[in-house]
Amino acid sequence: RPFLDGHVKKKPMQTAVDLGLVARRTIGFSGASLANLMNEAAIVAARKDKTEIGYEEIDYAIDRITVGMQKQSRASFPARQRLGAYHEAGPAV
Repeated sequence: RPFLDGHVKKKPMQTAVDLGLVARRTIGFSGASLANLMNEAAIVAARKDKTEIGYEEIDYAIDRITVGMQKQSRASFPARQRLGAYHEAGPAV
């Protein structure tokens, strides 16, 4: 938790946010990952025109860091499969 405290020092947090709970959910995160988490949560709050970071933004940031960004590919699944098949077949030829 001391590392997390350092990364939220200058960020406006809702008073209901328990950093101990956030720390338990982010076990294994490096200092850089914790900084990225809080920065991502701040960006999400700003996009929603909020003045403070809450659990909703922190949850979103944790999901984004652990799972990654949602892919928004325009290619249909069969088209991606065909492209992948060509790519894999190339070295065999």
